[in-house]
Amino acid sequence: MKKLRIYAARAMSGRIKADVVAEAVTDKAFLERAGFEVLDPVTSEGVEDKQELLQSSKNDMDVFWPRDKQMIRESHILFHMSPHLNSAGAWQEVGYKRYHLQGPVVHIYPEGKLPPEGAVPRLENDYVCDSLVDAVEYTLRVHGTFLKRTIWRLKKLNRCLPRSFWHQLQEWFK
Repeated sequence: MKKLRIYAARAMSGRIKADVVAEAVTDKAFLERAGFEVLDPVTSEGVEDKQELLQSSKNDMDVFWPRDKQMIRESHILFHMSPHLNSAGAWQEVGYKRYHLQGPVVHIYPEGKLPPEGAVPRLENDYVCDSLVDAVEYTLRVHGTFLKRTIWRLKKLNRCLPRSFWHQLQEWFK
């Protein structure tokens, strides 16, 4: 059986490189032990384990961003590893996967830092949790096979597509 591919989106810019690398290495090792193939921008961008701020140049991003989008397209599911941080790049990746590609996204908050039950992230997102164990369990249960992913997409389309078309049509006549 083909391994599920996870794209591990995380806040990177403006953070200490060593912290970002440590998180990515730990998460990737855990997810690979759980049986996933991990597509990781930290690894693909060659971020060094240094005590300095991570800030890519425009020229770097001209290479990194198209490659990141390719990895997102290749993934079956996106794990948002830092939804608690205000990372414009990570949120752009989430939007690309969820709203452009119509793919599933799991938001993984730090342990004990889940938003309250009535918060918008809990109401609107595919899955919100505060542990990789929960993320893995959900992913295998709901998206673990091609058939499960197909059923999830069909249910989502049935629930959302007619209303989405209607709202988009209304935008034309404001």
